[in-house]
Amino acid sequence: MMETQRLILRPFKVSDYDLIYRIYSDEEILRYTPFDILDEKQAELHLQKVMDDWQREPCLSYEYAVCLKKNEEKIGRAHILIDPETDTGMIGMFLVQDCQGKRYATEIAEALIHFCFETLHLHRVNAVCSPENTASWKMLEKCGLRREALLLQKCRYVKNGIASWHDEFEYAMLSEEYKGKEQVKRQENRMPI
Repeated sequence: MMETQRLILRPFKVSDYDLIYRIYSDEEILRYTPFDILDEKQAELHLQKVMDDWQREPCLSYEYAVCLKKNEEKIGRAHILIDPETDTGMIGMFLVQDCQGKRYATEIAEALIHFCFETLHLHRVNAVCSPENTASWKMLEKCGLRREALLLQKCRYVKNGIASWHDEFEYAMLSEEYKGKEQVKRQENRMPI
């Protein structure tokens, strides 16, 4: 489990079916992703897979339900997918529509990055997003990730059973970059005003 100023990120449980279905049945939330909407049965199977992933040794897929601290309202999901070959954690998230634009994504991304470097001791963190999703790539840059690539026609989207190819931005941060940024923050916090 992780906590931020306003949020709790915790492993999914059976009672989170409503959140999974709400996210994965909403075309607008999935707009800039390769994923097609899920029906009720597919959402149920996805939730079971997410819960099963936590039981694997080693755990390479950490998927969290994101809840508001103040009232435990479920507002999204956050994910870290570990590639043990490259010692990299890929981060990502979805928020329900009425919680977008409130800086929750930045808070989640910062928590995931911190967890990847401070708890999992990974070498690298990366994230991908559609170049059309301006809010997403601006948020990644605000969190200190740098754009490494524009990958042309990298991602195959399937919407309503129809496939199409889309470009993708890749962002990343190395462990030493993270440590350098954290050291600067600590020094700034010690400076007299």
